[in-house]
Amino acid sequence: MTEPELPALHPEYLEPVDLARLEPQPRVDHPPRILLLYGSLRPRSFSRLLVLEAERILKVLGAETRVFDPTDLEGSKNP
Repeated sequence: MTEPELPALHPEYLEPVDLARLEPQPRVDHPPRILLLYGSLRPRSFSRLLVLEAERILKVLGAETRVFDPTDLEGSKNP
């Protein structure tokens, strides 16, 4: 695995996902699906940055990801 976008990761420490060890049986034919959430609406939100970095790593490992953006939730606007 070589990923130029993740220079701080050492590929030798990332084991590929062994689908035979995943539950439940019978196996599904799609990659793991992961929803990532963050709660801060600040322009420079470290929780959002962390979620986006986690998404990049999960995609390298073969997961299907989706990030939930709370910006449009009712009540999330400042008065």
